[in-house]
Amino acid sequence: MIRTRELTSIDLDLWRTLRLEGARLYPEAFLLSSEESSALPKDVDMRSLDLGGRFGAFDGDKPVGIAALNRQSISRCRHRGSVGPFYVRRSAQGGGAAKALMNALIDFARANDVWQLELSVAADNPRAIRFYEGFGFAHFGVFPNAVLMPDGAQDDRFYVLDLRGEGNETQRRG
Repeated sequence: MIRTRELTSIDLDLWRTLRLEGARLYPEAFLLSSEESSALPKDVDMRSLDLGGRFGAFDGDKPVGIAALNRQSISRCRHRGSVGPFYVRRSAQGGGAAKALMNALIDFARANDVWQLELSVAADNPRAIRFYEGFGFAHFGVFPNAVLMPDGAQDDRFYVLDLRGEGNETQRRG
């Protein structure tokens, strides 16, 4: 059974391991390259964990995924949060870990007065696009040449999920 919990500074090694693994295996899905990600000092990751909004998914005691909600710090933008990184190990994909992580992010957002979630996803990643749209994320545009990859520029699709109001049942199901 998949369960999630908010990660803390105690989980520093788990967070770093899974983030680095995701960046190495799915470079097109992460803004930081695996080299940049591994070069981040531990204190940067520690501060990130201390901010809250970082979650782990576990199959029993085995960590199978991570996700983060990054809240805006500017007072006029505190209602917004960006999703990422978001990573589920290949062995756990399709087993409910991604849904559990997204639901944890949504619960955290609501508890912290964040009612607009935003994310970018590679335009050529239909599986991730279906996943986010299944939660009710709406497509608002394309960032052309958003990320420079070794084989050329990659376009990203920009998505927004508005958590206000009724009729948002898709946000719980995914």
